[in-house]
Amino acid sequence: MRRSFFSLLALEWLLFLFVSGCASSPTSRFYQLSSLKMSSLNSGAAGAGEKLSGIKTKIFNIKVGPVQIPDYLDRPQIVTASGGNELKLAEFDRWAGSLEQDVTRVMSEDLAVLLPADRFRVAQWSSWSAAASQYQVAVNIIRFEGAPGRSVLLKAQWTIFNREHRLEVHEESVITEEVHGATYGAFVMAMSNALAGLSRAIAGSIMSL
Repeated sequence: MRRSFFSLLALEWLLFLFVSGCASSPTSRFYQLSSLKMSSLNSGAAGAGEKLSGIKTKIFNIKVGPVQIPDYLDRPQIVTASGGNELKLAEFDRWAGSLEQDVTRVMSEDLAVLLPADRFRVAQWSSWSAAASQYQVAVNIIRFEGAPGRSVLLKAQWTIFNREHRLEVHEESVITEEVHGATYGAFVMAMSNALAGLSRAIAGSIMSL
């Protein structure tokens, strides 16, 4: 009887430690990239590309995608580079969804803001809608890394195809953005700014076609 009592007491103590440990575990934080459209809406500005004139012009449909990211980024945890060849996974700082899809969304929204709204319509690419577009923007992100309190490096190759799927432009962009803070929120904002820089380069090429 005495042994059973002490066994029960020990079990209750272990259960208490387990519950206490769970209660004190860090809370996960979830992030998503922000686009120029989101920034415009937050500031009260218009959320679409500025119209050049009141003259009716031909509308060009732009499809963005597919967008590819490196395999090491294709995970829920935010990945940072700590220097050298080492990468770190933030166990409690995570993406709210698919990073690849979020990058595609942000670039689509950025281009919609940067290109004149009376000449261009921008949407995310899909196989069924590709035939209806005048131009398709495909992006292959080679590097997209950095760390809070440091900087973000974005290296990407991007291609613009015409309606016949013929190559119009093929370029490579390397963009560096400073991270203004030591938090993951500041790091994600710098990543968003880097994507905006990439979108500006692509928008400039589209305007010159």
